[in-house]
Amino acid sequence: VHGLWDLVRAATDAGELDLPREDILFFATPNDGEIAVNSTRVTEVLGTSVWDLTRAEFAAHRQMEQTSRFLRSRVPGFERSYVVQSGVQVGVRETRRITGEYELTGEDVLGAHTFDDAIARGAYPVDIHNPSGRGTTLRRLPRGESYDIPLRCLMPRGLDRILVAGRCISGDHVAHSSYRVMPISMATGQAAGVCAALASTRGDLPRDVPVGTIQQELRAQGASLK
Repeated sequence: VHGLWDLVRAATDAGELDLPREDILFFATPNDGEIAVNSTRVTEVLGTSVWDLTRAEFAAHRQMEQTSRFLRSRVPGFERSYVVQSGVQVGVRETRRITGEYELTGEDVLGAHTFDDAIARGAYPVDIHNPSGRGTTLRRLPRGESYDIPLRCLMPRGLDRILVAGRCISGDHVAHSSYRVMPISMATGQAAGVCAALASTRGDLPRDVPVGTIQQELRAQGASLK
């Protein structure tokens, strides 16, 4: 659930809220009477700098305090709410990625492109949070469509015996905003594990394992491939 735009605007105009986000997002949790709130955003931070990350922790905690106070004072039903838990550490949306044998692009994602060496697929929208402040770009795939992630995105260019998975696979900024999410990261992780296991069993380099063999094993494990 997301929204509360009018309430956010009123609190912002009153000087009670100063968040680089335009809405409040709620997610269900397994616990009765509890929701997860996803509405902090810290911009212009280098995710590979410990000093920037420390500054981001302080900024995120200030935003969390403001959000909690806003919910209690302005949102019906939250009058007695309180914070149970925050993130263990600030979440870094994007830093470095490898350059692979293929770079997945935003055009591949939004065009629902397919590849012969597909080892995973995704359908999450392009979801780019403005790195300078407020605003979010959200662009969806055609209804019912998905895009493939080729095995080549998991293989660093010019480097043997290494496979990558999750957010650090080879892709551009736009594609990354879609494939970074947990289900797709899990799928590429499964593919990397299968490829590594088959390479070890066969005594081959990962890039020498036939992609059809990898796909066959992934399907046997229940992976979703076209």
